[in-house]
Amino acid sequence: MDQLNIYRTIIKDVLTRYYNFDREQPSPGIESILAFDEVRDHYFWAQVGWNSMGRTCGSTVYIRIKDGKVWVEEDLTEDGVTQDLLEAGIPKHDIVLGFQHPRERALTDFSVA
Repeated sequence: MDQLNIYRTIIKDVLTRYYNFDREQPSPGIESILAFDEVRDHYFWAQVGWNSMGRTCGSTVYIRIKDGKVWVEEDLTEDGVTQDLLEAGIPKHDIVLGFQHPRERALTDFSVA
């Protein structure tokens, strides 16, 4: 299996675990959604619905693959999805913390782009 397909599989597996865990502890009125677009390499775990505070609609985790790198664009998880990606075998030099400003990325051990 080539690297791109390995990364796709890892991302899908990690997000599916988050999705399944979230479904075990549902929030009333909020639906958890998992979406994979392997043609464009966009991967989402999101929530949609209504709660006592109002409308909820947005991604909890958004990962994409761009130019052979795994871009973590949004990560609202408690411990961070990046650690799960590392533990599953994606090396730091192939992960970009897209949610960080480009000048801050150079201060990490991860790829700048």
